[in-house]
Amino acid sequence: MNKKNIVLFLILCIFPFVACAESETYPQNEFIVSVTTGIPNLHPHAAYNANEAQILTGLYEGLCTYDPYTLQPVAGLAKDWKISADGLTWTFTLRDKLTFENGDPITAQVLCDSFINLLNPKLDLPYASLLDCVKGVKEYRTGKSSDMSAIGLCAESDTSLKISLIYPAEQLANILCHHAFSAVHPSQFKAINQCAGKSSFAKPSEAFKPIASGPFKIESFTAEKIRLIKNSTYWDSESVRLPAISILLDEDADKMTEAFNQGTVHWLCGSVNLNKVAAAYTIHITPMFATEFFYFKTNTAPCNNQTLREALLAALPYTELRKDYLIPAKTLVFPLTGYPTVPGIDKQDTAKAEKLLKNLPQSQTTEPVKILLPETAFYTEQAALLKTAWQKIGISAEITTVPFEEYYDRLKTDDYHLAVISWIGDFADPLAFLELFRSDSTLNDSGWHNTDYENFIKKASAEQNRKTRFEYLAKAEQLLLDSSVLIPLSHIPAINVIDLSDIKGWYVNAVNIHPFKCIRFAQPDPLPGVALHSKENR
Repeated sequence: MNKKNIVLFLILCIFPFVACAESETYPQNEFIVSVTTGIPNLHPHAAYNANEAQILTGLYEGLCTYDPYTLQPVAGLAKDWKISADGLTWTFTLRDKLTFENGDPITAQVLCDSFINLLNPKLDLPYASLLDCVKGVKEYRTGKSSDMSAIGLCAESDTSLKISLIYPAEQLANILCHHAFSAVHPSQFKAINQCAGKSSFAKPSEAFKPIASGPFKIESFTAEKIRLIKNSTYWDSESVRLPAISILLDEDADKMTEAFNQGTVHWLCGSVNLNKVAAAYTIHITPMFATEFFYFKTNTAPCNNQTLREALLAALPYTELRKDYLIPAKTLVFPLTGYPTVPGIDKQDTAKAEKLLKNLPQSQTTEPVKILLPETAFYTEQAALLKTAWQKIGISAEITTVPFEEYYDRLKTDDYHLAVISWIGDFADPLAFLELFRSDSTLNDSGWHNTDYENFIKKASAEQNRKTRFEYLAKAEQLLLDSSVLIPLSHIPAINVIDLSDIKGWYVNAVNIHPFKCIRFAQPDPLPGVALHSKENR
């Protein structure tokens, strides 16, 4: 390494530590971010997509919350927690005098009731099944039991909440950071009936307006912008530096990019034209704990037949299908340290596909495969590749596109055979992906179920040795891939445009969640080029 590179390396290493020491008196302004398009669903029990999750970091908090740098769980509404020696009992101690934005108390019972509201057996809400490690949860949310007292959630006092598990679950604290497990005001429990299954709303007057338990609250909500202001009743309001946040709801990429270039928008993580960003150093493209994939609807004909699915996968040109992705994927789970290598899906074998089809009755091969997609040119091109490949082996396909704001609602129906989804793991564990295909999971849109798969996950959940646990989960993933349920496409990168020289508390991380509480304006860092030049000429 030459001297110039060594000096630059040292500067880059030193600057973050200098930034940490910046004055707490640096003036703060309204933070403006372009996060999403459409009118989001902000009920934490119904919110489903990544943009909603980002907004909810400002409005809600649960027992645990994310460290902004590592995304490891840290104390939120709970000031601490204890785990029993056998790992089956977690006892959380809440902070004193917690309140919602309107002054109403947040107690252990409020949190228990919030969790139970999420488990509503009539609504099949996303993320509810993540609590299946808790006693009685699965039976209650699937309607097999109506006895709420059998659920392992107990408010021992206003500030003590006990959670009883079926098996040790080291990932529980990570799970509890998720917005679905936030403190929701009791008066808004019933609102879930109007919010469930909605990926967006037609107009702001119909949208859910939270009573905040987090660092910010909603001041105004229009079709163009959601404005948040600091929540003075939040337990840690003194640490919240930003006075207000404006979240722009605009899908015009050129307009938003120009606004960023002019300094009127501080962070772009929604619509952006990267080719028009004036300062390249503000573009952050980083690996994310996420995978994009097609999946089959396996509970409806003809794709309920595994042999047909195997033939369809064998016919695909994987190199061409994945060529435009930055990080092509042949597995579901993003590679993790210590997680066994799974061979994945990447071999085209047309002869094998034709041979498999010959073993099927004609009735299994004459019905067109219905492909459901959001309205984008890229996905339409991808689907066209599938259609062409399948036509070569005598299988026809029909492509249907719907507006993005309707797409996730359509995934809950049975009027398609194949769909595409981009999934971001909610915590850094293979289970964040494998949960999608558990038979009783509220996230399982494929309809696939397999007893051996369930058993591998059960064994992994009960296993306290990390290496052995990962081995069981890898076996589950391999079984899933061998069953031809999905077509991995890409491990998705996060794309953000933000100037980190004068904005602190925002860090690159694997799930692309950046708690609004931690973001602040700071004294701009010296330009690296200037610092480097000065050093070289001393």
